[in-house]
Amino acid sequence: MDPKIVKCDDDRCMLIIDDRAEDIPKDSLPGKFYRVISDISKVYPTAILVGAVAAAQYISQPNEPRITYDVDVLLNAEDFSDFLMDDIPENTVSLLETYFDDSDSVNHSLKHKKTGIYVDLLSIESKPIRKKIVRYILENREKATNTFHIGTQTIDILKPEFLIAMKLNRYSKKPRSERGLCDRVDIMKVLKALWNGEIPMDHDMIRTICNRNEAACYATILDDVECEMEDPAE
Repeated sequence: MDPKIVKCDDDRCMLIIDDRAEDIPKDSLPGKFYRVISDISKVYPTAILVGAVAAAQYISQPNEPRITYDVDVLLNAEDFSDFLMDDIPENTVSLLETYFDDSDSVNHSLKHKKTGIYVDLLSIESKPIRKKIVRYILENREKATNTFHIGTQTIDILKPEFLIAMKLNRYSKKPRSERGLCDRVDIMKVLKALWNGEIPMDHDMIRTICNRNEAACYATILDDVECEMEDPAE
């Protein structure tokens, strides 16, 4: 996506976007995504940005993120349960109605009023997410997330290792499916973008939180990326 300021310490990184910047047209797809992410963070301050849009935040030139048209966020168990049971606190309902419409999708999702972009709400009970990974993320937020700043708003964003682990989970089950192939593309683009980048990658962490099949898939993908990075002309 658009260039970002990246600041890292020993544990976490900050990815900073000024949504007032002139080089981010509000009607462009990146501009729309930033508006949606900013608004969902107002409704659910503890949400975590995941999925293809989160992956795109780590991808920079000359790599281009895969095109996607919705935003995925991970909610804690209480917020997700309240949403499913239609027992949302009054102040949250007020914010939801300000920025979002009810979705006509079969998924647990919202439709952003100003852009029409859908926000899919995920949690530990969502499919096909592996519960072990989501539980670890929610219980170890500081270790599993970075911070994404958009203007005056902030939202936690999964670290690359956990984005890759979540995508490996789905890819490893049906690697030749359309969604599986999309996940593989996202994984490769993130790895290439961060190969010698400002944000560190802990490959051992990925292997630790993956099962044997996922780790084998990751090894193959990592080999392919290494070949491309060593000989980009091919």
